[in-house]
Amino acid sequence: MKISNVGMFVKDLEGAKNFFINYFGAEVHCEYNEPENNYYSYIMKIGDGAKLELMTKPEIVDEKKDPNRTGYAHICIKLDSRAALDEVIAKVKADGFHIFYEPATTGGKEIRAVMFEDNVLEVCC
Repeated sequence: MKISNVGMFVKDLEGAKNFFINYFGAEVHCEYNEPENNYYSYIMKIGDGAKLELMTKPEIVDEKKDPNRTGYAHICIKLDSRAALDEVIAKVKADGFHIFYEPATTGGKEIRAVMFEDNVLEVCC
């Protein structure tokens, strides 16, 4: 048994798709759309793990996301090397996202940050 995909509602579907392509080399595995319901999604392939389904529809609510809330806390994306992780850390800093912690100060192999649309992502190697 394994996780097939994780779904994430977003306000900016194209922006989310481009974020995951730019940061992690994600690819659009397929699109699933229901125009009659104003529901649109991209199922993104990131390496050979579980897929990420990015979804949107006009009536979704985008309330403030407290990192210490109940429910799913974050998605962790595993990269192939420390060099790839260092590249992501540089992008996170350049884009001004809030970083909770990163390996440069702790010697670890993981970064945790608030990124696209205030969602918490961890990236490790």
